[in-house]
Amino acid sequence: MRRTKRLGRYQLTERIAYGGMAEIFRAFTFDDDDFRRDVAIKKLLPHYVEDKNFIDMLTDEFKLVSHLRHPNIAEVYELTELEDTLLIAMEFVDGKDLRSAVEKARQRGDSLQFDDIAYILARALDGMHHAHIARDENGDPLRIVHRDFSPSNILVAYDGTVKICDFGIAKATHNRVQTKTGIIKGKVKYMSPEQAFGRKLDWRSDIFSAGSVLYELATGAAPFSAPNEIDLIFAVRDAEPKPAGQVNPHIPEELQRIIEKSMTRSRSGRYQTSMEFRDALLGFLRRYNPKYRRTKLARFLKRLWSEEIEKELRAMEEFVVDASPVENLGKNLIADSLGPDAAFSTFSPNPTRTINPEAVDGLGNLAEEKTVDDPVHDAKTEMIGAPPHRATAPVRKPQRPRGGRTLNPIHTDKTALTDASGAGDFDDLPGDKTMVETPPDGHSTEEE
Repeated sequence: MRRTKRLGRYQLTERIAYGGMAEIFRAFTFDDDDFRRDVAIKKLLPHYVEDKNFIDMLTDEFKLVSHLRHPNIAEVYELTELEDTLLIAMEFVDGKDLRSAVEKARQRGDSLQFDDIAYILARALDGMHHAHIARDENGDPLRIVHRDFSPSNILVAYDGTVKICDFGIAKATHNRVQTKTGIIKGKVKYMSPEQAFGRKLDWRSDIFSAGSVLYELATGAAPFSAPNEIDLIFAVRDAEPKPAGQVNPHIPEELQRIIEKSMTRSRSGRYQTSMEFRDALLGFLRRYNPKYRRTKLARFLKRLWSEEIEKELRAMEEFVVDASPVENLGKNLIADSLGPDAAFSTFSPNPTRTINPEAVDGLGNLAEEKTVDDPVHDAKTEMIGAPPHRATAPVRKPQRPRGGRTLNPIHTDKTALTDASGAGDFDDLPGDKTMVETPPDGHSTEEE
């Protein structure tokens, strides 16, 4: 058996990724009802933690992200200083990022089909639109631009749920610490031309990036390529990709037109909002496959990742949890922005209630509350050092209402939410409506 590593409010199980900025761990915590909540923990690398200016900038950016509540955005719970560590706690998505899924399918000689591609991008654009029109508690536009919309920042759960993540390098015009104009952030091959020029950005930059992702998914090739990054930047600035239909003649003509419009070099020639782009994709999907349901994507993903799902189940069964007293939960740098009722305030690394062991089944669920929400990952959690009559906490993921239209008061008059939980798979299609909103005052409308 392996023991979890406790970090603040969280029990870390295993490292699932390592990047240039952070290590990413799968972890869990317990809410005030003692139900286990799975989370993802990003632990920043030391050279970032030591950079005071970077931490200040990151804090300001995550204060903006704290306003975002949408079923297609991975929720951020904490940005916390803990001793010599800085950690980001966010919603855990039980699946893989889109880049990994595409690569895995390619290795197997398979690929996402056009209807799945349209669905994934439409749902990601749902979340993006919510961020683009987000307003603060005073009703002022936040003017969030993701700046790094790419396959690695689109998470696709095994059940087909889609969420975008990593708004951590988002830039809003009223940030207390501004990133300097001219500094390029993000993955070059998905950048907009204006981003490659280092110019001021508005949300139409993200629309171009989403078009680049759509191009790559549909053709199997990146829209821009070059032998080195400098030449790649020039190629992105020119924004003259080979027509998608020439790269893959099987792409339906309607989808080719959508790709072309989304990647127009002139900002005024693109879709003007993410919702307009999303509606174009949904219109294509209705005509291309009227009977499409999210379960089709889920079946594909579960076949693709069947071995990994089984390994994850076995791995979670191996962990035991130290229930010794908690000494340091750290300081959440965005607590004020999250508000007094923020989810993180209820989190504890160990269960807080005393439970009769006879009332708990083999999976750690209370018998009268047993659910069948996620049989793959709701594995048994054993406690070490727990006092007598203290049993494993109920291992149950929080339940979302069917239909799940939980609106953030900040956005109720601005955001057209689609089916939050995915209930009915894609039965919400007939009710999807376009909400086109012009860029708020102050957004750039210049053309290059």
